[in-house]
Amino acid sequence: MAEGFYHQKVVIRGGFGLNYNQNEIAITGNVNGNPGLTVSPNFSMSLPTSPNPGIVYAIPSDPHSLFGYPPNPNTIVSFGSNGLPTSSQVGVTAFPTDMPTMYSQHWSLDTQTDLGANFILSVGYQGSVSRHIYFHYDGNAVASVQNIPLNPQVNGVNYFDNNGYGNYNAMLAGLKHQFSHQFMLDAQLTWAKSMDTSSAPYSEQFYPYNPRLSYGRSDYNITTQGKIFGMWQPVFFHGDHAWIERLAGGWSLSGILNLHTGFPWSPIYVSPVGSLYCSTCGYTQLLPAAYKGGAGHDTSNDAFKSGPGVGNGVNANFPNGGLAYFTPPVLTAGPAFPATGGTAPPSPGVARNSLIGPGYRDVDATVSKSFGLGRIKGMGEGSAIEVRADAFNLFNNLNFKPGGASNGGGISDNIQSSNFGQDGTALGSRTVTLQARFHF
Repeated sequence: MAEGFYHQKVVIRGGFGLNYNQNEIAITGNVNGNPGLTVSPNFSMSLPTSPNPGIVYAIPSDPHSLFGYPPNPNTIVSFGSNGLPTSSQVGVTAFPTDMPTMYSQHWSLDTQTDLGANFILSVGYQGSVSRHIYFHYDGNAVASVQNIPLNPQVNGVNYFDNNGYGNYNAMLAGLKHQFSHQFMLDAQLTWAKSMDTSSAPYSEQFYPYNPRLSYGRSDYNITTQGKIFGMWQPVFFHGDHAWIERLAGGWSLSGILNLHTGFPWSPIYVSPVGSLYCSTCGYTQLLPAAYKGGAGHDTSNDAFKSGPGVGNGVNANFPNGGLAYFTPPVLTAGPAFPATGGTAPPSPGVARNSLIGPGYRDVDATVSKSFGLGRIKGMGEGSAIEVRADAFNLFNNLNFKPGGASNGGGISDNIQSSNFGQDGTALGSRTVTLQARFHF
């Protein structure tokens, strides 16, 4: 029985790949701002009646040329033997002397089974690991914690290391059914987990001296995602009535339902003592020292809408405020620059991106009508006019902006804030676009 069922009905595919990636030019190009390559003076005037002595007015040697203006002596910078300006402190961009090549290993296994009656079932797995990915931080912060002397002329080191890492694992399932020659339905389900030390090359994590402390869910991690896609392309007239079909037919209606669990976010604690690690390092946020328990886990829109100014003013997941559920870390202000010896805070008791934000759902749809024009001299037989309407978020569902506010999202993620856990920013509402085109 099994042999009869699986014969010519099951396809199994698998693969392995190894990809290398060069350093992004947009990142390595930041060295163009280093001293000696670029000088960036800044002069401003609050009012026309309050002139800045740094601004010098002059005329060119040739009034017909854009060049020939005399140099502004106030923009001339003197450099020392170390290549740094002698008159002021500067920030620099730096990279490791020896940067290992970024790479990813990825593998997959996929099966497709013909269930009969025009049903196709697919089940698969995808996985990957990434090594030597970017981990961006201020080099002075790491040096200070490691008690390495700082250069008094360099108050910031924009350092792009590549000691980060990540991984991804996913189960994928799908069911496709061709109901007839005119209608098809395709359903897909993804159950996945993506983990890394940092999800973007310009994103600085709270613990620059140890990437392991930042290992957690990726900013773009979605645990469960489902899609249902359908298309209907009816044909009303056949045979001798094909010319009528060109006028009355040519309809196409398609739609897709998108559902997925929320993106992750992190509870944060804002330093009340100023910059950590060193006074010019700019690190003012950390993860809590511990989770006390008792918080809710509701990821509905109502839960993230609740809070100050809504209903009874109490957040559904954190009714007693963030400090009732998370323990603040013990902080020590960074020493005044250029002093070194900054104190590393205790390891976080809450993982990065440990909380789940509001889920997402919407329906997008497209309806189009093609008017066949038949044979037109010089244009062939396929000429037609197509009118199309696309609707995004057709039913105008409310979807909140994901992620914590400290990371560019909409959720109040500061445990000291009275509206901790509340999301006050919505994503786009219903949008409809109309278009027409003539093709031949």
